[in-house]
Amino acid sequence: MGIEEIEVRRAARKEGIAKARAEQYEKDLLEVDKLEVEYGDDRVGVLETSSFVAGLPTVVVVKTPAEEYFKRYRQKVRRARKQNGNLDTEAMGAAADELAECCVVYPDKDTYARMKKEWPSFHDNVTKEAVRLGEAKEKD
Repeated sequence: MGIEEIEVRRAARKEGIAKARAEQYEKDLLEVDKLEVEYGDDRVGVLETSSFVAGLPTVVVVKTPAEEYFKRYRQKVRRARKQNGNLDTEAMGAAADELAECCVVYPDKDTYARMKKEWPSFHDNVTKEAVRLGEAKEKD
């Protein structure tokens, strides 16, 4: 097999992936639009996946955490920092996981669990987005 044949094969494969991703993104965008209307355009964050996996969404939608969820997160983080003057990283991780789980509004929990297996650090980004959505904007 020559270079040209390999390049043609690769191009065809990548074209198929791009088409499938675009089709999935269109479905995802319909959900994003509904959730922006439901929660408010600036009350949700949309995180895109770094790659495409057939059968999984291309985005995750994160809503602004409700006050009680954010208070619980903050309390758990503060307790994790006070443990004998040491940082309890397990407790910090559990607090972050809990906040992220309660703020994901798309996709459903089972699909999101599958996404976390494909993109293991994605969950950390969800937590960061939830915290960002709950913050006040800084003045210039």
